[in-house]
Amino acid sequence: MPCPTRAKIRTLAILALLAAAPAGAQFSQYTAPGTLLDRGTSKKEQLEKAAENARFRLGPFRVAPWVAIRDAAYVSDVFAGSFGDEGTEAPDEEADFTITAGAGVQGYLPIGPKAFFTVDVLPQYVYWQKQEERRRLNGYYGAGVFGFFNRLNLQATAKRAEEQAIVTPEFEQRIHTRQDLLDGVAELRVGRAVYLFASASSLTFEPLVEDLGDDPRLPPFGDLDREERVLRGGVEYRPDDRYRVAVGVERSEADFTGTARNRSNSGTSPLLEASYESDRLRFLATVARRSLEPEAGSEFAPFDETTGQLRLTLIPRWRLSYSVYASRDLTYSLEQGYSHFTVDRLGGSIGAKIGRSSSVEVFFESGVHDYAASSAVSAPAVPVREDDFQAYGTALRLQLSDRLRLNVGVHRTELDSGVAGFDRSLTVVQSSLEFSAFGGAFTIR
Repeated sequence: MPCPTRAKIRTLAILALLAAAPAGAQFSQYTAPGTLLDRGTSKKEQLEKAAENARFRLGPFRVAPWVAIRDAAYVSDVFAGSFGDEGTEAPDEEADFTITAGAGVQGYLPIGPKAFFTVDVLPQYVYWQKQEERRRLNGYYGAGVFGFFNRLNLQATAKRAEEQAIVTPEFEQRIHTRQDLLDGVAELRVGRAVYLFASASSLTFEPLVEDLGDDPRLPPFGDLDREERVLRGGVEYRPDDRYRVAVGVERSEADFTGTARNRSNSGTSPLLEASYESDRLRFLATVARRSLEPEAGSEFAPFDETTGQLRLTLIPRWRLSYSVYASRDLTYSLEQGYSHFTVDRLGGSIGAKIGRSSSVEVFFESGVHDYAASSAVSAPAVPVREDDFQAYGTALRLQLSDRLRLNVGVHRTELDSGVAGFDRSLTVVQSSLEFSAFGGAFTIR
């Protein structure tokens, strides 16, 4: 039987989700603590602002040079949650320092008054102080076409992102990954406040861990190598800029056939999204009723649950904000014998503005990782597993000028596993400094 705390978290998360369509890939493999409330501006707003501020021009082509020092982080234990057999003694902590530096250009070419062609060439070098094998030249490269017409909005992008990031909450280690994405989106206004939308995407996700050798402390990140294909379509009601309700359907396919563990699956899911935004209140709820089945020869355990997220922010004064959020998502497991686990998360934050464009925020969140045994093993072969986790921290965002931004943050994650030998904790202090020499967009699309 789940403990009362777990049952309460699960019940509250489900109730929150039932109040309310996911975007991007099939699932979010990892959500960093404290980032569930992040809200991005629309593509149109980003592009219009970037094109306006990119003062360096080559004929009609507008260029914004970009320089950044990112992910400057002290990691208390780079092998936190090291992979190993149940009950083995945890390895000694090994602290290290990492920093990423990049320089490149973002280009914008207006195609008439309502369309843009964009290009990104943003190489970045990742440095580790002690672990030379983790040093690598990564980069972000992409091109896109965006059209914002009277009744029709179109978007087509091709991207390659090679970056260092945490890819799973099971093992909160930074590794290099490559993601290739082809994405197309269309939105057609068919009434005063009614829109039809459709999208198609193809994503290839590949962990780049060859240079790390056969260190037994490393989990088999290659088991996450996969291809995903997602089709979406539906209708949206948007009477003004404050209200939005959308319903639709999604068809997703995940292909793991190139890995040691085949967890290929597919399914069709109904989607619902609702949002409201005013000066004092912001609300967003998304929900998908997932019904995923394994493909032939796959060890994926059938998944038939609700996923999504809820965010609510109150702004009683212009300098203060109070937020609560909840989410449920599926994450593929690296542990042998387990197909995947669901992540139920509840959290809250308090934020304060500093001047016009800077802010500071503190957050706390807790939740449960609920594991599903692989369909390839019998029930007694792996123990029933539920892990409780807590995370807390603070983030400071300083807009030093129109072209210069500094982010500093610290967070700690503590996990209490239901299986002996898998308890762990991790403390991360990190910062980034981004400079756009000609006032271009900071967002890496």
